[in-house]
Amino acid sequence: MAMTYRPDIDGLRALAVVPVIFFHSGLSTFPGGYVGVDVFFVISGYLITSILLEDVESGRFSILSFYERRVRRIFPALFVVLAGSAGAALYVMFASELYEFANSLIAAAFFYSNYFFMFDAGYFAAPSETKPLLHIWSLAVEEQFYIVFPLYLLVVMRLPRYQAVAITALFLIMSLAYSVNLVDRAPGDAFFSAPSRFWELLAGATLAMSPTAWRLSVPIANALTLAGLGLILYAILAFSDNTPFPGLAAIAPVAGTALIIIAGAKRRNLVATVLSVAPVRFIGLISYSLYLWHWPVLVFYKLWKISPPTSGEIMLLWCVTAGLSYLTWKYVETPFRRRQRLPDRKRILAAGIAAMLVTGAAAQLAMNGNGLPNRFPDHLQPILDAASDTPASDACQNVDTAAGTALTVCDIGNTQETDIEFVFWGDSHGLAMLPAVHRSAVDSQNRGVFVGRGGCPPILGVRQAQQDASSCPDLAEAFIAYLSEHPEIRQVIIAARWSIYAMGERYRGEDGTTVYIRDAATDEVSLQENRAVFRRAIERTLSTLESMGKRVVLVAQVPETEFDLPRAAARKAILDRGVELRPFVAHYRQRNEFVTDIFSDAGARYGIRVARPQDLLCGQIHCRVMHNGIPIYSDSSHLTATFSETLADLFDPIWTDPD
Repeated sequence: MAMTYRPDIDGLRALAVVPVIFFHSGLSTFPGGYVGVDVFFVISGYLITSILLEDVESGRFSILSFYERRVRRIFPALFVVLAGSAGAALYVMFASELYEFANSLIAAAFFYSNYFFMFDAGYFAAPSETKPLLHIWSLAVEEQFYIVFPLYLLVVMRLPRYQAVAITALFLIMSLAYSVNLVDRAPGDAFFSAPSRFWELLAGATLAMSPTAWRLSVPIANALTLAGLGLILYAILAFSDNTPFPGLAAIAPVAGTALIIIAGAKRRNLVATVLSVAPVRFIGLISYSLYLWHWPVLVFYKLWKISPPTSGEIMLLWCVTAGLSYLTWKYVETPFRRRQRLPDRKRILAAGIAAMLVTGAAAQLAMNGNGLPNRFPDHLQPILDAASDTPASDACQNVDTAAGTALTVCDIGNTQETDIEFVFWGDSHGLAMLPAVHRSAVDSQNRGVFVGRGGCPPILGVRQAQQDASSCPDLAEAFIAYLSEHPEIRQVIIAARWSIYAMGERYRGEDGTTVYIRDAATDEVSLQENRAVFRRAIERTLSTLESMGKRVVLVAQVPETEFDLPRAAARKAILDRGVELRPFVAHYRQRNEFVTDIFSDAGARYGIRVARPQDLLCGQIHCRVMHNGIPIYSDSSHLTATFSETLADLFDPIWTDPD
């Protein structure tokens, strides 16, 4: 029997795609909108398995027929979007950006985007928000699943149905267990890796293989669909970028989708009726094109606009996305799916392979040309070069400590001196300040070392919530052990991006996710808990260092900006835009008020010194971001190595007047 059309499933697609678009648009009311992808996975597993079962049971099963359907369904719209994205990238992206884009374009064309982005950057990481093809990772997971699943189904369906369902359910449980195990150890791997996601597709497949589960009364169907809708909405509204995902958390949207599919066979139920209304169903019909277009439209507009889009502009972008999606659905998706274009199997399969090869070849040419830098005037290059103007990591060695953790120690200052007189401890922002400390120490004939790691707060007992449970606290303990082993060290300088740890939220329109921190006393992370953790950690750190007899200098945070400065400054120059890149002094003071108060209190209690780079960087109204026409930041908040060295005077008083 042919599979009966389910209008409620088209409506369910709408329920999946709309939250994803809202989430990517930055709407804070949909912090878990990314779970729409999980809804799509279950729907895909259910529909594709249902179609395959019909073919297997009727004896019509053919691998070539299956892949022909996949090519007709997936390739036309995908490669139209890839081509459009490539055109936009050539117009608005600089050489390094185009090189990265071309690399991701190959991954998208050959369906390994999930692994490309897994090794490149996490889904929630700031750099990922400027990657136009990031969202293609989910298509890669699906296609990797469907490489093996049709053959698996052909084999397993030779068994009695209950055995086939049981074996499939066993694989589902194994994949889920892998996801749960991986989400704590390697959250990025858990999010992107195919084995960690296969259970969601297998959930839909299991439903398709278990038709007896659909024998439900209307009241029970109503109850199940309402429960399913509640689970999906709960995930959309309650989850966030801090939720360990997928793992156990993904059960909510997956189970919710499964309940709606199971009970939707009784079309008189309330949720199925709502999902089947024409406007909702239409969004579902164009949902694939909506999903493909929404992210590139948003990313390329952000790049072109430079400054963050307003709420009105976001709504306009939704309209543009809807228009492009409708046109793609009507004139690309539908004709190919209905065999109105390239009706012959050999021709459509050949066209699909050709599209992959041509796209890959074009992307490789862009990469071989190093991102085609000649598209832009030469005078932009010194501005763009600021992005790579970062401190060198020379003269570093791994040192074993009594804490059991090796510490990377880098020599700075006057290395001709015998004794190490100071240690500079920091995260990546501390490393960015290293040239200033090094220059000052050389001039004053002091020898020191730098220790630290990007993303690890230079305070005791604290880690970012999404990091490995022990890496940062272990590093801090190794630092304390190193101090104990070197009693000649008299002074400790500590620098970091303090506000991101204390406040959690990014600076104004800056791309990136909320940063939650935790310590041993943390039950549940939150913005309010960040402040409590930060206060406890500063107290813990300073009291420990005081007990060791160390003098402490805390380096206040440099002003943050909401732009990737080298690229924003270059775009401002080439597009002749009147965008204000300088942050306001008032915004800096407001954002750092909590940290400033803690430092002031610590200064009174522990006699610490606070070095204030803002005094050298800020005027009455704005803080500067350029020096001699070149950005002083390598991104939105890290000083360039060249400019950092000019701040050496900031540290001179700590050598001449240590008390």
